Amino acid sequence: MHETEIKLPITDLHQANNKVRKLNASILKERHLEDNFLFDRQERFLANERMLLRLRIMASPEPPFKEWKAILTFKGVPEVSDGVKKREEIESEIMNSNNLKEILFRLGFEITFRYQKYRTVYRLENADLDICIDETPIGNFFELEGEILRIHEFATKLGYNRDDYITQSYATLYYRWCQKTGNQEPYMVF
Repeated sequence: MHETEIKLPITDLHQANNKVRKLNASILKERHLEDNFLFDRQERFLANERMLLRLRIMASPEPPFKEWKAILTFKGVPEVSDGVKKREEIESEIMNSNNLKEILFRLGFEITFRYQKYRTVYRLENADLDICIDETPIGNFFELEGEILRIHEFATKLGYNRDDYITQSYATLYYRWCQKTGNQEPYMVF
């Protein structure tokens, strides 16, 4: 199991949604809140090896943010090829996110980063491609996930070129944003 993806910056959220609708994409997952927790041990073994362990909690988009489901994800070492990031990805749905957090804490893991976003997922059926619109505290982004050729094709259809591709994680983007803005908050949360 692998993920192959890029991010693209969005300057106008309304226009971005219209562009996706014009591609005849259907909504796979309505707009929802994603609360993401990255875990590592104190010696930062996973980070040092460029891997990650993430708990993603998906919830309703409005308070009181009722949890819909949670997914534990292992991501292997990324490689960038043809401007697109590809890495091993293993996911498992979790029944109780609070219990999983407690298990990880007892095994010596700690939360190293937390980030939130509102996400809407569109699917292009005949193209084997998902187009996500992510609304984050540091700006809005498309995330295109699927086959490399389809990513290039639909990035172009959305009005982007390869110079616009972003392969960094949200953690890296947040740290760079903090350096630029002087923000000192440790987590990317609303």
